[in-house]
Amino acid sequence: MSNLSVRLLVFFIGLPLLLAIVVLLDEPYHIGFNLLAIASSAVCTVEAANLFARKAKNYRLHGLGLPLLGTILPIAAYLSVTGMVPIESQLGILAIATMATLGVEAFRKDPAEFSEILPHATTTLVLLLYPGLFVAYAVRITGLPNATVLVLVFLCAVYLNDSLAYATGKLFGKHSRGILAVSPNKTLIGFVGGFVMSPLTIVVAAAVRPDVFPGGPLRHLVLGSLVGLAVILGDLAESALKRSATIKDSGTVIPGRGGLLDSVDSALFAAPLYYYLYLILYM
Repeated sequence: MSNLSVRLLVFFIGLPLLLAIVVLLDEPYHIGFNLLAIASSAVCTVEAANLFARKAKNYRLHGLGLPLLGTILPIAAYLSVTGMVPIESQLGILAIATMATLGVEAFRKDPAEFSEILPHATTTLVLLLYPGLFVAYAVRITGLPNATVLVLVFLCAVYLNDSLAYATGKLFGKHSRGILAVSPNKTLIGFVGGFVMSPLTIVVAAAVRPDVFPGGPLRHLVLGSLVGLAVILGDLAESALKRSATIKDSGTVIPGRGGLLDSVDSALFAAPLYYYLYLILYM
């Protein structure tokens, strides 16, 4: 079976399953989607750590420390969605986690390790934010009114873009490769073919649920277009990390797609933009 066939098979099984989780396990507080988001953040943090560890030699955070690091901000977001803590507390949690990350470096005993403080502290701070901070915004979408519709539309806007970009690039992009050195197999045809799906998704959603996406077509196109660009940028940003680490995939969890981070990289960048743009444009 070709790589394209495997990826399409994963798409036609994985996306409907994900959408079903959103619809069927929507109470309390979209528990199914949010638990999946928190667990995904944990796995992706471990995969991201494997990328950074290639540059930060002898990186010290191992075992349960890495997945726990990746769940701090998504869990904080979920607690705010449920009303257990105020939404402003997330900034405080981020500040405390940053203090702990930097403060622990002051207790190194071996002077020979002092040169490792900057790369190690930087790596831990990045792993706290990527993917955790981005996943936190996916969780925060579930705290908005009409959350089920908003999450469904978000997932479609991201993964229809991502999947069609790959399919059109493979089928029609043979002569438009190499436009970006960081990801030479990406094609211009693929970018365009995938990008149009994001605004199209929002426009269709607005036609079906104008109560959730009110107003004229311009605001729908703005939301869809900026989310579409974020999807592309998220994919390219992870490609840059992998290029620096000199590896092809972040892992082997998903057949045909590599690691879990390889499958959610686009959604990571799109989530905060989708969240804030919805607040600005529709609320």
